[in-house]
Amino acid sequence: MYISGTGISTYRVRIKPDFKPSTTLTLSWVQCADGNFKATDRGTSVDVYETEFNLYAKEEEINQFVNAVYSNRTAGVCHFSLSGFESTEHIFGEDVDHTGSIDVTILDISDIKQGSWKVRGITVKARALSPTFIGSPSLPTLKSLDIGYGEAVNRTIEKYDSYTGAFSYIDRACDTGVFTGTFLFSLADMRAMRRYIATERGDTISIPAIHGVEYPFGPYRNSTYPINVKITDWQDLGMWGVQHWKMQITMIEVV
Repeated sequence: MYISGTGISTYRVRIKPDFKPSTTLTLSWVQCADGNFKATDRGTSVDVYETEFNLYAKEEEINQFVNAVYSNRTAGVCHFSLSGFESTEHIFGEDVDHTGSIDVTILDISDIKQGSWKVRGITVKARALSPTFIGSPSLPTLKSLDIGYGEAVNRTIEKYDSYTGAFSYIDRACDTGVFTGTFLFSLADMRAMRRYIATERGDTISIPAIHGVEYPFGPYRNSTYPINVKITDWQDLGMWGVQHWKMQITMIEVV
């Protein structure tokens, strides 16, 4: 990709493919008395699209990047453009439009570290300012699930011990199931999934199936598909190879 802007002579930046998009939808979740979760939503205009990537290059190239950011700052602008992205450089997420230029601001630059003779490395955290998006929101087939997924329950029972060791119990009897799993998606499916989550936001969605998972909330809940859930948390785990992405998703049962 290329960096350009006020105080910067346009030049190419090469990044390692281990970048991590970090997207924060402005939702705040609370659990209601009936056990269900609801979200307050500040709206899509204040959603945050950030990234963290590593630069490893010759010492003079790393210095050039650091000096460019400093020159941009001293020019009183503090934001510049990234453009010319390769297909493996969609650093803000697969659904963010990387075909043109993206206005960014640098949030943090790590200390410069020596890698080998005359090779240096830094970690950069950046935020996209007013990004645009591509892809149509849709729920892909939930397959290619990593080993180690979690089935749990938010149990709404509280147990209180006493001085004599006698317990008392308060049971709201409105448990909800929780499923957390990491899925492998193609480029197109990742784009659709990210847009789907950003569009549905705090709404209830229907999951027709999760391949290989009979009881997504454990046998205690005995839930059968389709299941109604809300996606309360998700993390873009970055690219897996050059044609796939991984995403960790947490779903809360709607009762």
